[in-house]
Amino acid sequence: MTILRIARNVSNLDHLTTFYAALGFQPLSPAQDNAALAAMLGVANAKSTCLTLGLCEIELTQTDPPGAPYPSHADASSRLFQHIAMLTPDIVAAASRALAAGAAAISVGGPVQLPADSGGAVAWKFRDPDLHPIEFLQHRDQIGYDHSGIVVVDSKISAEFYRRLGLHKVYDQTNMGPEQARLDGLEGAAPHITTLRAASGPGLELLNYGSTHTSAFSFASAPADIAADRLVIAGVRPGLLRDPDGHWVAVEAQPST
Repeated sequence: MTILRIARNVSNLDHLTTFYAALGFQPLSPAQDNAALAAMLGVANAKSTCLTLGLCEIELTQTDPPGAPYPSHADASSRLFQHIAMLTPDIVAAASRALAAGAAAISVGGPVQLPADSGGAVAWKFRDPDLHPIEFLQHRDQIGYDHSGIVVVDSKISAEFYRRLGLHKVYDQTNMGPEQARLDGLEGAAPHITTLRAASGPGLELLNYGSTHTSAFSFASAPADIAADRLVIAGVRPGLLRDPDGHWVAVEAQPST
């Protein structure tokens, strides 16, 4: 299995396309009505567009009727949390562009240098105008996004769900300390991170904040909701799946060979 792209529902397709273009994404095609996607999401109409960043792709979709807005009180430990981790060679400049385009910071005090025992990355988390979370990771040599990160309650159960879809565990670590708290905008944050990958394509990080920080707020209730991101994968049985924590996986038919 390869993650083909990450799909996000948006409130205004033109506005959010402009926002993601300011982050560096390039529109791949004009917005088009998508009857098959509308049927999958359970709405009358859906219009979507795809954008690329390096070899990575996102899909933005506006539905009619619109889904519920992203809950403003859901923090980084909420089970509906799902971010896209974008790679950038200059995280300070990238953060400045994002804020100018209408982003809202999650991280406190700008980009954060994590200590070596937490991976040593320089990272910054923020939200788009619809409150979807995004992360910048500083990386000099690559363009694209490295992974999508999702909050889970039981890492083993979630890892087994995604193993059956073709993603395999490659790494486990626990991040803690004041740097992680500033990155997540969450006092005392100490997520256990399980990294899953296929042979190619972006990975998936399972973020388990434990009982101390498990948010009481659960997950999006419908696939057309603004918070209902979808991991899009190829498979033999097209349709929507839901993982143990309520995150959505959209299966597309494999192209004929």
